[in-house]
Amino acid sequence: MIIMKEHALALLAVKEALRKGEPTYKVKEKTREEEVFIELEAQNLVRLKNPLECVLTYWGEALVSLLHEMIDKGYIPHPETWDEHFRWIGSEIISMIYSTIVNDGRAGEKIEHALAERGFLEEKEIPKKGKIKTVNDYAKRIYEIYEEITPRLEISKELAEYIRKMPPGPAEKSMLPEGKHFPLLLESMRLIAFSVPNSDVYALTGLGQAVEQALRLMPLSLETVISEDILEDFILALDEGIEKLPEAGQEVLFALGLFDDKGNLLPPGEKLLEVYRLWKKGQYGFHRTFNLEVFEEEILKTIDKLLKKHQEQAGPLPTKDEIVSEMFLRPLKEYKHLLGFYGRRINQDFNYKKKEEIKKKFEELKTVEDLFKHFYEKGGKWHKKMMDLVSEALYSLESFDLITTELTDKGELYYVPTEHGKKVLEDLERHGIRDISATGVKAITITKREFFAPNYEWYKQAVEETLVSAGAPTDSGRLYSELAYKIKRKPHLTRFELMVLHKIPKAGMFLSELFNEFDEVLKEEVHLAVEKLQARGFLDVLPNEGLVLTKAGELIKEAVSSVPEGLSNPVNPFMFRIVEAIAKVGNLYVKEEKVRILPKQFEEVEKMTGLDHDTFLNELSLLRLIGILGQNSLHKSGLALIKAVEEIQKEPV
Repeated sequence: MIIMKEHALALLAVKEALRKGEPTYKVKEKTREEEVFIELEAQNLVRLKNPLECVLTYWGEALVSLLHEMIDKGYIPHPETWDEHFRWIGSEIISMIYSTIVNDGRAGEKIEHALAERGFLEEKEIPKKGKIKTVNDYAKRIYEIYEEITPRLEISKELAEYIRKMPPGPAEKSMLPEGKHFPLLLESMRLIAFSVPNSDVYALTGLGQAVEQALRLMPLSLETVISEDILEDFILALDEGIEKLPEAGQEVLFALGLFDDKGNLLPPGEKLLEVYRLWKKGQYGFHRTFNLEVFEEEILKTIDKLLKKHQEQAGPLPTKDEIVSEMFLRPLKEYKHLLGFYGRRINQDFNYKKKEEIKKKFEELKTVEDLFKHFYEKGGKWHKKMMDLVSEALYSLESFDLITTELTDKGELYYVPTEHGKKVLEDLERHGIRDISATGVKAITITKREFFAPNYEWYKQAVEETLVSAGAPTDSGRLYSELAYKIKRKPHLTRFELMVLHKIPKAGMFLSELFNEFDEVLKEEVHLAVEKLQARGFLDVLPNEGLVLTKAGELIKEAVSSVPEGLSNPVNPFMFRIVEAIAKVGNLYVKEEKVRILPKQFEEVEKMTGLDHDTFLNELSLLRLIGILGQNSLHKSGLALIKAVEEIQKEPV
């Protein structure tokens, strides 16, 4: 949906013509005005009664009435005075209104000016919260109109050629090819979206991507290659057979390469089916994201290295002890990319008093073991510290479905990459070790929605991480955005992530306010925790930097509400294996909200988890300590944990 100066004036002109008793508004042929009305028709705001004669639709009437009211009451000046480039309504404005509504009515500093400039902001007194700046009723009515309208969809051969040559995004607006009318027409049909707050970045939407993929395969043999009539005929042919169509209709579908001469669906037809699903049903689902830190990547590579050494030279399997030993032997000069990770951990342990010493020691010392001995020698904590870091990374890798465990003949636990993990290893081999941020991946996955494009900062991060290049996802970007949807997540929260999660309400908080809840020196740690919480499926950071817990986030928060914050990994995949097995083996008592299990059934539970005996007993003790598990029953918090995992493992619509 896009309303600029020329669109607003055109709508007002139609209303004025009808007020004067004229049956239709006559459009000037072969002018920019004709293009404007094509864009308005695509938005379903006007309807052509005859060629170049139009009237307002129901929703066009509603929008004009709202605009008149806002002008009369002084919320916005008359469109005659607007700048030519002023976007009164656009995909970024719809995104701003939506972000405000879902964030408990709070707009936030990032978008307040843009909303106020369009007459959509007001100040309200909220009980217990004081005064907040929020969207007014006009903004909400705009959003209602947007939601109710079904845009038209018609792709001419000329527009199809434009879509084929444009970078699909995310990309900077300057990368759009020449052709002023086409980007506006694409936005009218909701095929393209622009970033909050200044439209610096664009991307094809979920529908736009489906259209683009179909057009890549379809021969552009007709003047109109996609239209509502073509889509309806296409679905009829799928449901009842192509022979049910008139001969002319069959010829169109054959010419577009949708069916072969026997009526079998061809690849262009498969892609067009996704276009129809999104256009007709609007089932955009939700966006996921993904995250990997350099230390986790090094652990994954170490597992792979030890496995290959075991296969080639009968070396030790990648148990946790072997991984720790291998990490200690790393020469510091070859792993400079870990300076930030190790420095952050050591800084945190020593209250940020050792920054310069860490940098100096990285130059002086030879191995990671030397580094850890220097800082943790007192009390002999250096080995335990590395063990804790490796354990946390292993939990995180399993939570993202990149590794799993197996047992040796002696019942000892060791780690192996999953198929997803192997793909990540291939990517690291090609593109090197670097952080893969949730924000960078989200710059790609958020475009699958209806009116979202990534913020400029998100886009730049994706570019820096080689996830986006030349206005499109790279092979890395495609891999990690696909993994965001394909992996089977398991729950994991570190001690610090739990602390951060406890500070975040269901909605109504901004990223800057979350930072203020912690000491300033912990800002980087808070940011990294937010990255993980997003990737785990518990948190959504909106384009206005509002923080909103997902349904899974609310459930996991309920599950850990009484967990003490001092535990290293208060929720981890091993724990969940046990909880899941108990839920399958035991009996659910609905009224008590408990799953009861007989003592003798714990042997069956252990076998189902695939854990070694000592690990099983340790995790069982932890579950009892944090109150998820009683002596022989899974409590309500355990059921909340299971429901949270069901949410993060849900297939997108």
